[in-house]
Amino acid sequence: MITQVRSWTHDDSITTMIGRKKVDWSIFEYGTTIPNDFRSYFYVANGGEEIEIGKGKQVTLICDGNLYQASLRNVDQKSAGRETLQLRYHSTEIKELMISRFKHSYEYISARKPQDPGNKKQVFVSDVLAEYIEFYSTDIPYTYEMKLIPIENNYNLAPNIWWVNQGATLSEEKEEGIIWAPLTGKGGRSQYHWDTLDEVKQGDIILHYANGSIGYVSKVLEECVRAQKPSSMSSSNWDEQGRLVRVEYHMLQPKIALTQFSQNIMGLQIGQGPIHSGAGVKQGYLFRFNIEGLQMIQESAPEVNWPEFTLSNQTETKEKAVVTSLLILKDDGVADTLKQIQLYVSHQGFHYPKGLIENLYLSLKTKPFVILAGVSGTGKTKLVKLFAEAIGATGDNGQFTLIPVRPDWSDPSDLLGYKDLSGAFRPGRLAEVLAEASKPENHHRPYFICLDEMNLARVEYYFSDLLSVIETQEWQGERIVTSKLINRDSLREEDQPLYGDLYLPDNVYLIGTVNMDETTHPFSKKVLDRANTIEFNYIDLQQYPSFTSSEKVTTLPVHNHFLRSDYLQLVDVYQEYTDLVHSATEKLVRINHILEEIHSHVGFRIRDSICFYMVYNKRFELLSDDEAFDLQLLQKILPRVQGSSMSVKRVLLQLMQGVLGRTLPVAELLEDSSELYAKWNDNQEETKAKHLQSARKIAFMLRRLEEDGFTSYWLS
Repeated sequence: MITQVRSWTHDDSITTMIGRKKVDWSIFEYGTTIPNDFRSYFYVANGGEEIEIGKGKQVTLICDGNLYQASLRNVDQKSAGRETLQLRYHSTEIKELMISRFKHSYEYISARKPQDPGNKKQVFVSDVLAEYIEFYSTDIPYTYEMKLIPIENNYNLAPNIWWVNQGATLSEEKEEGIIWAPLTGKGGRSQYHWDTLDEVKQGDIILHYANGSIGYVSKVLEECVRAQKPSSMSSSNWDEQGRLVRVEYHMLQPKIALTQFSQNIMGLQIGQGPIHSGAGVKQGYLFRFNIEGLQMIQESAPEVNWPEFTLSNQTETKEKAVVTSLLILKDDGVADTLKQIQLYVSHQGFHYPKGLIENLYLSLKTKPFVILAGVSGTGKTKLVKLFAEAIGATGDNGQFTLIPVRPDWSDPSDLLGYKDLSGAFRPGRLAEVLAEASKPENHHRPYFICLDEMNLARVEYYFSDLLSVIETQEWQGERIVTSKLINRDSLREEDQPLYGDLYLPDNVYLIGTVNMDETTHPFSKKVLDRANTIEFNYIDLQQYPSFTSSEKVTTLPVHNHFLRSDYLQLVDVYQEYTDLVHSATEKLVRINHILEEIHSHVGFRIRDSICFYMVYNKRFELLSDDEAFDLQLLQKILPRVQGSSMSVKRVLLQLMQGVLGRTLPVAELLEDSSELYAKWNDNQEETKAKHLQSARKIAFMLRRLEEDGFTSYWLS
């Protein structure tokens, strides 16, 4: 697997590689800053030792048999609220080496670097012009082999892909077989989307966009030259001096509308690319593009007869395109993505309680099985559908599937399938989705399965196989795999390729919707242990569609890493989040002492699940710690409490003390707790609770116990 973050790349197939760094200006000044995703590679090279914040270690760099001294420092950037790992030089000797070996990058960046010291804007160097440093581990910690790769050793014969906006100039430029842009505009200033012409080389591919669609593609015949403004453009008010590239135009029929592919191109996040965050086209002339984007456009228009030169090298780049077509969102981008999902949902005319989208996301990230509970008509199924749609998973592309549960389902064959009398395998709808999601070309796409009215049948009967394999998740390389749901040897030879050894892949998310009434079945602890149960019974009917904005809200297709679990065992998070794990566990220990009285205490599975939820919340900065723990009490602890005994009432009152954060007269309230829940009915207590939602739920459960003689999480 190849990991890429900004100018750094790591290839897992090269066992001793720490990372490959594209040369930028920092290489000629002080050294380099190491992305957080690459810290672990350096720590492994150092024998697993991490550097304390604010401290540093001496480093020896070996290059061409020569030794150079540097340091690896874990810088405390208090102003930015983070720590940063940096590799810094100790002498001018390394700087001189870099300038002499990377002469091309030094001259290229120097010529484009802002002269104003206050302007920190980075100069972007395209891959075809880039030079690199590779760092490799040795047998000695803090000693790295350094390999320098100048451009003469890194020449890339693969074509660059470009995107040109032409509009009114298309006909004139096509007639002359060129693209052209001025050197400078008003005030003598250049523009980066004009400067890009200097990087165009013979054999490159250019997509020509005008009037809402791509109508031509061209092959570059000659590298860029300085040339006067063409006579066909004499009527324009541009400067006379400019850059000219000769190309060979090819018409595409039919034209390809921007709306066919712009959403997918957004996911590529191409540096200085043509598509802005609203899925429209930026103002400007020549923009950077890439082979993955070209392939996406070609896949969106299979009816177009593309010229042969655009199809070259696609076989060897296909796998790369599959992996990178939807980029992984970094931690600091998750909150903004969830806001975009919330905006998409509200623009469809649906309104859900505050924090519900964040809660659903954290629950799915913790474990790919979530239960949505609530009274009929609250929009549970619609929430699943809209959440999936917002990140690019729809019924049309097969990434969202609704499976209505039937009351007569009694075993897994209703979901997974069965063998008929002839021995042929008849797949169930779930098996069909799992088989599609398991294909290598779909590993990066999230698939949602909504089990509607999940408890019309007994969940433990028809869902038993899924409940079991969810607990067998383990890492296999870069993927999470489970035990097999269907064994290959049990199928006929013709059924084996698609359904043999079928398992639950890590890009499938199971969400069940439930109503709790006289027509449904209760859940066992086996089910509740494996799911986050999200309830939204508190409905505000006075919510109406909003017409304050006519702006179209677009979907934001994401890579499966946005949702896939990062942790399977507590050891995965313990070292980095020790304090948070201890804090959550200590609270659970106190809760377990209370629950033991009614034999509803929790085990390691729930402990780990709650810790993962809390860690994800801390990483993505979505909710406060108290809000997050409140939701976990509500979703993982309280569903286990039910009964009619005085012990159940005592447990509820003791839990209420904890969620309110103050002592209650439990002995008195055992006789009559109406005073307590009456205050909640009047909203008198809501501003005083430490864990508001759990307190409100416990108050309702106490009321049910006193009024009906029985209580349960599911009765409200």
